[in-house]
Amino acid sequence: MKASGSHVLLLCLLGSGLPALGACAETLSCSEDPGCAAPLEDVFPDGDQAISLLQVGAESKRGAGSVNTEAFVGSTSTEAPAADTETPTETAPAPAPANDFDMKKCVAEFVAMTLFVFIGCGSAMSIAKAEGSAWVLQVSLAFGIAITVLAYTIGHYSGGHMNCAVTLGLVIVGNCSVMQGIGNLVAQLLGSVLGAKILWAVYSGIPSVSLDRTGGLGTNTVGDGVPMVSALICEIVGTFLLMYVVLETAVNKANDVGNMAPLAIGFAVFLAHSVLIPIDGCSINPTRTTGPAIVNAIVNPKSDGKAIKQLWIFWVGPLVGAALAAGVYKGMQA
Repeated sequence: MKASGSHVLLLCLLGSGLPALGACAETLSCSEDPGCAAPLEDVFPDGDQAISLLQVGAESKRGAGSVNTEAFVGSTSTEAPAADTETPTETAPAPAPANDFDMKKCVAEFVAMTLFVFIGCGSAMSIAKAEGSAWVLQVSLAFGIAITVLAYTIGHYSGGHMNCAVTLGLVIVGNCSVMQGIGNLVAQLLGSVLGAKILWAVYSGIPSVSLDRTGGLGTNTVGDGVPMVSALICEIVGTFLLMYVVLETAVNKANDVGNMAPLAIGFAVFLAHSVLIPIDGCSINPTRTTGPAIVNAIVNPKSDGKAIKQLWIFWVGPLVGAALAAGVYKGMQA
């Protein structure tokens, strides 16, 4: 391969950087000396090698940044890069201060919960028990996809909890402050009530004949012939599944799923609903259940009060399941 002195110098600068300038000078002088034994092909066997090195360097710089999965769990930790790069260590996020609070997170939770109840409960009210329909599958997908979409939408604001059981689990593991957890709980409850009011206006308030196939705004009640203890166990296990998926995908830094965490969480919600809908309508989310139960008891003249009487099941079960998942997660990290 023939090359002028200037070309050789340029290739050396691109391929090896400024520190190799001295070596390039030797190559240049060698190429100009007919008696030199080192041909230019030994320096660059491939004429495109200089550009390839630059491309590898650019890719390495782009790959150095990590995906911030903490956006979906609301972590408030601020870690500085380790000073000793020769022995990197992975440390757990610092617990959030107990009095840390951000109203913007509460607003995001309020908006998301309003939409979640409207989508999830609304899908059940539209098609529940319709003859010839795969309504359990459709409702399960509606709840699961709604969680995924809304987590991607508000995750960078509040962490996308949309469930006071999930908020409790994150408080236990230190990824959400106590004050923020209380604020999220209030916002979620208000959003659930507003979502239920919107559904009542659309399905029962405006039309002359109710369009609600559930007869109670999609509230959760134990199925006919199902023992309460069975429903309670199902709520514990279903919420454990959801909470553990949240912790291992969105909180655990050893898991590199990155921004795919909300998708896994949405699938967990879908799986739980697929099992629990025939049992008790599937809650695994006390705040999602409370709003429709309260609004139905107030505005529905045909309400028998069953949803309010059984509401304790849909609080105790999910909260216990979330706490157990948080305990298992902390044990795995010990």
